[in-house]
Amino acid sequence: MGGDDPRNTTTTLEHGRDGASPGAPRPLGPLLFRLLCGDDLSQPPARYALGRFLQVELGRASPSAAGPGEKLLRIDVRDSFASSRHAHLERADGDWRLRDEGSRNGTLVNDQHAPAGESVSLRDGDLIEIGHTFFLFRSAARGLSESSLEPPPAEADPPTLRPEWELELAKAARLARTAHEVLIEGESGAGKEVLARFLHEGSRRTGPLVSVNCAAFPETLFEDELFGHVRGAFSGAQADREGLIRSADGGTLFLDEVGEMPLGLQVKLLRVLEDHRVRPLGSEREVPVDLRVVAATNRNLEELAAQGKFRPDLLARLGLLSLRVPPLRERREDLGLLIRAVLRAGATALERITFDLEALRLVFRYSWPLNVRELKRALLAAADLAGIEEGGAARISPHHLPQAVQELRADSPAAAARARGPKPDLTDAERDLRDRVIDHLRRANGNVSDVAREMGKGRTQIQRWIARFGIDVEALRRTRG
Repeated sequence: MGGDDPRNTTTTLEHGRDGASPGAPRPLGPLLFRLLCGDDLSQPPARYALGRFLQVELGRASPSAAGPGEKLLRIDVRDSFASSRHAHLERADGDWRLRDEGSRNGTLVNDQHAPAGESVSLRDGDLIEIGHTFFLFRSAARGLSESSLEPPPAEADPPTLRPEWELELAKAARLARTAHEVLIEGESGAGKEVLARFLHEGSRRTGPLVSVNCAAFPETLFEDELFGHVRGAFSGAQADREGLIRSADGGTLFLDEVGEMPLGLQVKLLRVLEDHRVRPLGSEREVPVDLRVVAATNRNLEELAAQGKFRPDLLARLGLLSLRVPPLRERREDLGLLIRAVLRAGATALERITFDLEALRLVFRYSWPLNVRELKRALLAAADLAGIEEGGAARISPHHLPQAVQELRADSPAAAARARGPKPDLTDAERDLRDRVIDHLRRANGNVSDVAREMGKGRTQIQRWIARFGIDVEALRRTRG
């Protein structure tokens, strides 16, 4: 999808405002991200580097607003619910503090009103509301350049505003131009196939991108799907079949969920990678093949190799060069970009849809355990339920969102039930499981991969439990912090 696609536009590697040239990643100072205005989705998200400033003024654009200075950053928002002098951020003793400037509608930090005239200390990941416009504060990051990024409304959105994801996309751009195998790691629904497509198109290989879901085939059929067969190889083989490996000749073979590939086929795949030749079933002749393999997994292949479920020699071949697609909960800075991209991909003009303020709060607070795929389905369904029609407009409200997202509302019956204790419709065993998952998540600061390792389960299973039990991972992180 557009906002998750690395091809859409350039990154700060080329447009860093501080003039920094590409180089080694380095620690970055504090950053402020404009996510979205619920009343005007046409305003592009932006990133502001705060390192060289002592003060930041936030407010509605106004001729009387304070002008920028050497140590003052002025950020204007097109938001009728914001005051011209709405909020003030100031750096003191290395920390940033926020003060509401007596604004008409107040300033919220993590859904709580900041007392007018009083300073509130900002912590990493704090969500700030200025009128109907949402900002995200990060105290530090790691990236290539300490740069702001505020694309004009007429330009395409950048692929990401998150510096760490910029780093990985820059690495992907370099790897795309090589012939090496690449392993893409990441949770289900995070966008691994999008990155594989980016690698293929950046390679300039003339052949096709052929995608294979290794978890979709039974072992008895998988070999035939990959390697093909010759006529008469087995009962029912009435004609030659090329197979997916030869279909990718001259292009890229994308092996999704490669950790699910049977061990016997792993040996044969390794032979293909080493010899660039493939032998169809029933044939005595090997056929040369020119392809590049990009693999993806949501499992820890090193652990699978230690358990004898994945060949170490194949892992050494595939995993030498790896990329990691972050889960959506680690990309909150990009939620505005992704919301715009999803709605555009759904043929929705951004000018025709708005968000109720509480609905947008829920979208930004929800942990999205099933990642970008879950966000996409939720937003497209919400737009349909809100009544998008030809030439019409609609406003997404909380009741248009999935039940799991709605349950974040403090006044919802589900939230009240969680406050009292476990859900009443759970069995004793389910309550015990839910409590154990919450306990592990709290100790791991919400890291699903760590929880999966501790519990001896796959990350997908942990994500299913999080969704099933309505666990607010982001809230557990805040509680721990």
